[in-house]
Amino acid sequence: MIPLRLFRARAPLITTAFGFTFMVGFYGMVFLMSLFLQEQRGLTPLETGLAFLPVTGFSIFMPIVAARMAERFGPWAPIVLGQAAMAAGLLALGSFAEGASTPALIAMMIPVGFGGGTAMPSTTSLLLNTLPRAWSGTAGGVLNTSRQVGGATAIAAFGALITRLGYGVGMQVSLLVAGGLLLVTLCASFSLRGLGQAHVKHEE
Repeated sequence: MIPLRLFRARAPLITTAFGFTFMVGFYGMVFLMSLFLQEQRGLTPLETGLAFLPVTGFSIFMPIVAARMAERFGPWAPIVLGQAAMAAGLLALGSFAEGASTPALIAMMIPVGFGGGTAMPSTTSLLLNTLPRAWSGTAGGVLNTSRQVGGATAIAAFGALITRLGYGVGMQVSLLVAGGLLLVTLCASFSLRGLGQAHVKHEE
């Protein structure tokens, strides 16, 4: 169903990998921090939901800004900036969440929502604009699948870690792993510079 030559080009390979790490980071953070805020900090479900509002707000608002940034600098710029912000937020949470106040936790979660809203729309756009039109449906399906696998993997793996290591250590290890994975795809994304600034015509 999937032509393997799709992954011979940089854009499909890197964007698919980022789709996976994006969901590991974003869903992983939501899973871990929602449990942490309720079970360790004693917040109610309503208070926990309100704590996530800034994260959600940035993830909704930033695609508009990212589109303008992509027009000026190319789609690689918001992709790199978004991954850097997500990695910074996750690494900060992994390092300082346990002893931080609730407002500080919210502040450290914001870069994850900011980064996801900045990077993901441009990732999809770059992928589709650098492939033959006939491959658009397949490429979009592969990207969406990588995202769903990333989210499911994060919840399963991080749930196992906090069960085995205890919540404090398990959460720390999980968030640091998520941030580290995003650093890997961040470094790879620098090679996307110059791609997708104009629609590239390909022959199938």
